[in-house]
Amino acid sequence: MSQFRDIYDKIYGSKEIVYEHPSGLLGFLYRKLKRFELNRHQAVYNLLPSGRQRLLDVGCGDGAFIFMAKDKFNECYGVDISWQRIEKAKEAAKRITLKKIAFYQCNVDEQLPFPESFFDVVTAIAVLEHVFNPPKVVEEIHRVLKPNGIFVAQVPNIAWIPNRIRLLFGKLPVTGGVYLGADWEHLHNFTKDTIISLLAEKDFRIAYITTSGIFYRFRRIRVSVLF
Repeated sequence: MSQFRDIYDKIYGSKEIVYEHPSGLLGFLYRKLKRFELNRHQAVYNLLPSGRQRLLDVGCGDGAFIFMAKDKFNECYGVDISWQRIEKAKEAAKRITLKKIAFYQCNVDEQLPFPESFFDVVTAIAVLEHVFNPPKVVEEIHRVLKPNGIFVAQVPNIAWIPNRIRLLFGKLPVTGGVYLGADWEHLHNFTKDTIISLLAEKDFRIAYITTSGIFYRFRRIRVSVLF
């Protein structure tokens, strides 16, 4: 697991961007239509209730979502496998004095460093596709959530229309940063049905399904292929 941590430290600690930007017609359309995009942090934020006690953001990175959502909670916690990103989050948190905000470096594939039934809300934004064992991680999230707590999971949909078209033309579907024509960081792929099945099997009740991205309102019409 330490090698896995080192990989993410190298990715996030490097100032060199190695991802390939969309090119051709797809890249042109993306640049033109990006102003209509709802980013995934905002989409998750819109789902969060206000006035709750504790929030945990799993895979918090440099704390961007914690700082965005802090006004809805009395206490905010973030965990990430990359110590470099956690150190950046801790440094940024020093400038915030009116809230309890804490960050911890840990591997969620092993265990979360919190007691049972500790959090009112847990978020995992673009995380489950990166971990080794998503069922175990979801189970661990369920452990630290209070009864009737809220878990918001955001994952990319491997089955959305552009990926189906890519397969038709003999190209690999991609759901994240692309390098040499492939997405090398994501260990797992999800569709709407697989993420629902995973959460239901771990005793979560699905309350709401929504989308992010460009033209997100239209993509809600058929989430399984447009998300």
